[in-house]
Amino acid sequence: MIKKSFIILIIFLFLNGCGFTPILNSENINININKIDFDNNKINRNLAKTINDFSNQTDNNPYDLYISSYSTKNVAAKDSKGNPSIYNLQLKVDVTLINNNDKQELKRSFFENINLNDNDDKFKLKITEDSLIEQMSQQILQDILKFLASV
Repeated sequence: MIKKSFIILIIFLFLNGCGFTPILNSENINININKIDFDNNKINRNLAKTINDFSNQTDNNPYDLYISSYSTKNVAAKDSKGNPSIYNLQLKVDVTLINNNDKQELKRSFFENINLNDNDDKFKLKITEDSLIEQMSQQILQDILKFLASV
């Protein structure tokens, strides 16, 4: 018992001292965004809010950001009766970063897709679909923040 707790203590001390720091935090992203324009939907509002939280609010904000997103649900497979059995959810987010100093535009598109099994209960299917779209938008948000950190 003492040997097991000693090993756990050693592992904890070793992992604690390894220098882990999160990649995406507000200190690592040094971008000055003047304004964020987006199409009015839930995904874009959430993305814009989070990106705005990471943006440095200074007097010199040389960038404008435009976000556009859409999601699609296509039938990926059908059962023997011809009814959909698997759907493919796709989420695409287009980001345009405009430098106000030299009017240079950087455009980037981010994609995520996932398959979803059909459910007889359409209410549960819609809830699952919304949850998966939220998860995909969080993954795309991580990619957008990496993109903005590299600018």
